[in-house]
Amino acid sequence: MKNIAIAFGVLLAALAAFAGYNVWRAYEKPLTSTPGPLETSRAQLHSQLVQTRQYEGQLEKQAWNSSAQITKLIAWHQHRIEQLNGNSQAGEIVVYDRDSVTRLQNRITELAEQEKARELAAEEKAKEEAAEQKAESQNPN
Repeated sequence: MKNIAIAFGVLLAALAAFAGYNVWRAYEKPLTSTPGPLETSRAQLHSQLVQTRQYEGQLEKQAWNSSAQITKLIAWHQHRIEQLNGNSQAGEIVVYDRDSVTRLQNRITELAEQEKARELAAEEKAKEEAAEQKAESQNPN
């Protein structure tokens, strides 16, 4: 009985040592595998998206106050959405483009509202100036 207990203890110690060695080895040399074609293409698409975001950010800054240029950017995004529509790996790019289209359409609306407000302000100013001129012509002092 004593021999069985000793053998069992040695077996448990060997098992603990083996488990400890495997844990240590996993930290020292983790198992790696080369990425497959799917992961490679996904990483390439993501890096292209990051580069595109930077480039388009610069373009948007330049075109931010021009409805015509923003319209061209919207057409560019919509064209890319159509090109990538069937590509299941390009979902992140399509979502980015859709968000960009929405954001740019909102900016065009803002620009139109600002232009309308400027026109109304100019009309009001012209009316005030006309009223002042009329008052001065009727009341010469």
